[in-house]
Amino acid sequence: MKKIDETDMKILEILKKNGRASYSEIAQEVHLSRVAVRDRILQMVDNGVIVGFTAQISSKAYDKPVSIFFDIEVEPRDLSGVAVELSKIEDVAIVSQHTGMSGIHAHAYIDKVENISSFIEKNIYCIKGIKNVHTYVLIKNYKTNAWLC
Repeated sequence: MKKIDETDMKILEILKKNGRASYSEIAQEVHLSRVAVRDRILQMVDNGVIVGFTAQISSKAYDKPVSIFFDIEVEPRDLSGVAVELSKIEDVAIVSQHTGMSGIHAHAYIDKVENISSFIEKNIYCIKGIKNVHTYVLIKNYKTNAWLC
């Protein structure tokens, strides 16, 4: 894998601000040809530096403005199965394993705070292997990025 140089980092910074920037626009900023920029971006995709191009869509667009976070304590032998089941839930956006007592952390989006209890009963408590669920409601978001900085 080729090491990322200063020019690659400049390209990444441009893409972070505007994922729809054209090769020509980027080329002008980093003082390379459009083809050279395309080649660098394709190489970063091939090397797994860039893992995808996507639009960030607010959960409000789906009429689901309430963000809920779950720390889920799971029987160790059931961890993968619980993660798979949580990943199947349409309103769950993130499922990750972490260290500590809980084991799984998940983020979901729902329509109203009043529906938290029914969401948990319908979607979470019924999954085999779950021992305990700690639920948190997001009050204010200060930063959400899919990158560092």
